[in-house]
Amino acid sequence: MITDFSDAYKVAKVLYIDSELERMPNARRGKQPDLVRIYENNKIKGTYKLTKRENLHYGEIADRRERLKALRTRLKLELKVNPEEYYVSVNTPFRLTRKDWEKMIPQSNDTDNNSNLWFENIRMRSRFELNTAIILDKLGLEFKYEPAVSFNGVIRYPDFVVYLPEFEVCFIIECMGRICDDDYDRRAAERMKLFMDNGFVPFRDFLIIGGTDGFIPTKDWVANSIISVVNSIASESVFPVSKESDDPRKVLSFVLGLKAPELIGFMEGTMDC
Repeated sequence: MITDFSDAYKVAKVLYIDSELERMPNARRGKQPDLVRIYENNKIKGTYKLTKRENLHYGEIADRRERLKALRTRLKLELKVNPEEYYVSVNTPFRLTRKDWEKMIPQSNDTDNNSNLWFENIRMRSRFELNTAIILDKLGLEFKYEPAVSFNGVIRYPDFVVYLPEFEVCFIIECMGRICDDDYDRRAAERMKLFMDNGFVPFRDFLIIGGTDGFIPTKDWVANSIISVVNSIASESVFPVSKESDDPRKVLSFVLGLKAPELIGFMEGTMDC
């Protein structure tokens, strides 16, 4: 599902993967599955047997490096631009950042939850939330379920906080599945007002996905809503490095994913307004 994201997000992902590979030890599995070698300057620095418990993390590092390298290769094949011609501006004015994420403890809401719906080791409160967790996982997005978040001293437990390490920012997802119930609607409105009173911008800092007792949004609808927010954040955070890319038509083409004829029509329509 990574193919559904914008080029801006894919560029940021490639640049993030490059920085992670640079930061991580250069661990590679040997021909024997229980051996991992660490390389430095193309020379073997150490060999570790995974049969020893203290060495298991080297196997995890080697496997993660391979997954990241495979994803980077796939993304570069999909991209229409060269990632090296762009840079990412982290911590642009979003309300939740990496520092907030690191403080968040998942599953902090101690309200009774007797459901039999599980995502991995997380007990979800509704089928709606379970579907959303599955979608976030398939999209490759990191999330925490019901962490405690302070809104100017008022503690709330959003359904999901999604972290985008490429930009070092987070956004909230609320699955409001009982719309049309008067009491539920009042509490939902109070929560949205709390978000906005604290400077959270809808569809950037938080996403509301609605449903009713008789209706759960389709997985495609939920996925597209989440992808739209991620693409929006990417469009505010990824910029061209070269001066010649400052041509507004090139920037718009990159951010919006428009081809030349469509872009001309878009710009003419904008100028006519």
